[in-house]
Amino acid sequence: MATITAGRLREGAELLGIRDRASQSEIRARYSERIKEWHLDVSQKDPAESHEMTIRLKAAYDLLVDYCTNRHVSFRLEDLERDLEQSPADYWMDRFGDDPIWG
Repeated sequence: MATITAGRLREGAELLGIRDRASQSEIRARYSERIKEWHLDVSQKDPAESHEMTIRLKAAYDLLVDYCTNRHVSFRLEDLERDLEQSPADYWMDRFGDDPIWG
């Protein structure tokens, strides 16, 4: 797979209709919605355009899932306790606040 960059992640998120933040399940749901719209078997659009968009959507989905799946998560007791003491919003901002796609 190609190198993951902030620009590629942002483009992939926009292609799937993801604005600022999304969980993996939300990414999957957006991909499912978009692919149903463009898949050759159901799309009423030009077949060549549908084929190209299907390829682009699949690449965007794979990129975002790869990025989310391969992020390191700490399971050290002190990190877990600190993270669980925070509100979900504070935890998210501490964890992903400066991230180019989620922040």
